[in-house]
Amino acid sequence: MPTALSIEQHLQELHDEYAARINEAVADDRDDLAWQLADSYTREALRAQAAYGLTPSLDRLPGRSAPVAA
Repeated sequence: MPTALSIEQHLQELHDEYAARINEAVADDRDDLAWQLADSYTREALRAQAAYGLTPSLDRLPGRSAPVAA
């Protein structure tokens, strides 16, 4: 992961990349692949937060406007 990016920039780029791939999977009627990609995105995003020295949280992901209920 590039060290010059802030965690916010990195997570936004990761989100954008996965959103495009998920949209393609849905357009191809590959819901199974879309779900796999969504799961993979979540794992990668949480891993990236840990790599930046943060406590991994779903609340930090792009597009989150409200805390995730426990």
